Amino acid sequence: MSPKINCPYCQLPQEVPDAPPATGAVYCSHCGVPLPTAQRRPATVLWIDDDPLLLGLCVGVLEKHGYRVLTATDGAAGIAVAHAEPPDVILLDVLMPTLSGFEVCRQLRADPKLHDTPIILLTALDDPGVRPRGVTVGATATFRKPANPAAIVALLDTVLARQRGQASAATGRPSRGRPGRPPA
Repeated sequence: MSPKINCPYCQLPQEVPDAPPATGAVYCSHCGVPLPTAQRRPATVLWIDDDPLLLGLCVGVLEKHGYRVLTATDGAAGIAVAHAEPPDVILLDVLMPTLSGFEVCRQLRADPKLHDTPIILLTALDDPGVRPRGVTVGATATFRKPANPAAIVALLDTVLARQRGQASAATGRPSRGRPGRPPA
């Protein structure tokens, strides 16, 4: 007999299999939300920023909210990390030595493996030209620094939910729930 749990979204009781199916996902039969018993890997965030203090403060916050976080302290290292382990979303500082965030974004967008990965530019610049330039090089969004870590978590949740919504439109599966996706 399969155990029953309440769906975290609609609160209706659901039977869940003892072991997840081969797809790795178990969805609520009423509202389509992925159930917590489904084995999901956390969404991976690559944060590229030359400010180690900011990285140190925010990585722990993101991890407490269920994200897996990779970091790089310059553009070239960030590109290498993204190629070695493609993330679900990238947070990218605009002002960095050697390669700017704009150039890093342009190079990441040129890679077919990373072309559709959301890239969020982070900037301390009070320049209205940053956002349009970011759009030109392929940024998904631009966010102003310094930022409250909770605001960054909310932005990541929104961007990933939007991305899952686009993916579910292609597959016909609903996609509500916490960040993450079925294992590959």
